[in-house]
Amino acid sequence: MADADSDEEPKPVVKENKDHQVLDSLDAEGNCIGTRTRGEVSEKGFWHRYVHVWVLNLPDRAVLMQLRAPEKKRFGGMFNCTSGFVMQGMASLDACKKHLYSESGLKYADHEYEFAFSCKENSIFNGEELRQWIDVYVVSLKYPPELHKIFFDIKEATELKWIGLDELQDAYRTQDPKFVLVAAPLYARRLFQFLKKKHRVYLDMIPKVDSDEERQNKKGDQLLDRIGDMKSLMEKPHGLGVVQDPCKRNDAYNDSLWHRAVHVWVFDIEHSCVLIQQRSPKKRHFGGRWNCSTGHIKMGDPALPTAMKSIKDDVGLSEFKEDDFEFIFQANVELDTGGGCWLKQVVDVYLLTVPNRDAYQEVPALKNMKLAKGEVDNVRYLQLDELREIWSDHPSAHPDFVIPDSEDYRFRFFYCLKRKLQKYHQMPTSP
Repeated sequence: MADADSDEEPKPVVKENKDHQVLDSLDAEGNCIGTRTRGEVSEKGFWHRYVHVWVLNLPDRAVLMQLRAPEKKRFGGMFNCTSGFVMQGMASLDACKKHLYSESGLKYADHEYEFAFSCKENSIFNGEELRQWIDVYVVSLKYPPELHKIFFDIKEATELKWIGLDELQDAYRTQDPKFVLVAAPLYARRLFQFLKKKHRVYLDMIPKVDSDEERQNKKGDQLLDRIGDMKSLMEKPHGLGVVQDPCKRNDAYNDSLWHRAVHVWVFDIEHSCVLIQQRSPKKRHFGGRWNCSTGHIKMGDPALPTAMKSIKDDVGLSEFKEDDFEFIFQANVELDTGGGCWLKQVVDVYLLTVPNRDAYQEVPALKNMKLAKGEVDNVRYLQLDELREIWSDHPSAHPDFVIPDSEDYRFRFFYCLKRKLQKYHQMPTSP
């Protein structure tokens, strides 16, 4: 806050010379009841028509947002999609095309603007009442333009940015003040349902081929230990008669054969969140979905080296030592991979807690992680409570996540992490 005796004058707000524009004035039901100037509508809080245009980057699962110029009368210095008033008698589609072109220079054919829904917004910003009927449109791009090639008016915005859908959804959940957030409760739900559905359709249209690296390494021909007698394994965990002749990795998938695997969870105990990674959308199995780091255990190999290799290869976390990997439990997992088969695995689950004394004295930063090309597209830290909510729902409610089908897996996972959190918070702080 500035000192009370400071001679510095407050920065003046540049008044936009658009108050003379004529808009359709509406009643509370959205019916046109006359016309008023934009200045009148804004000053007195009359209902009027408005548009939002969300440009969806399908490959990166992100939307184009602009950081509004700080001098803007409303929402200055905040991120927003392309938006604007609908002039008198103008179709909302025409308004979308006009605002998107004037704000970013992007021009698309009528059929590329997909109407998503309408929303009634009644909110207050800086003491000014906003009453809008918003028509929401989405432009979905398989080949989005690079940011540095997009024109924008510096009087309107200071930056353009692709914002991930998860980041935007977090902004709504936490009511992040850096974003222009529509107050109407149905807006966010309908928006994310629409955008995520568009992305799922896009993923379904991508040829289901694995990455070049996977083909070159001929991972499908890797031999895995095949577990034949699951009943014996359950009754006699230390018996030796359950591992049968090895099978190829492809056969384990195509024929739904039981085999061994590892899951590796990185747990940020300071902030009570876990590291998750998004698989490449081109992956045949679980493409585009979020999960921990995973790996198949090759024939005759122990689980721990596989766990160490998985976390290093997937996200480049190579400083962990053997002692950092905490085995927490083993579980049987059966999942529909989305690639036309059911995956059946006996999974050894490991936990890496950060920060720790040796490998990572600070929580690994996302920007420093090296993602496996063609394997992992994105990483993020997810709050433990949010993960619990996702796992407690039916998998169809969260198609972007790999959700363990095993109740035993879920219970033991959260029980273990809850105990670790309790011990962590009971530890005496350093003087």
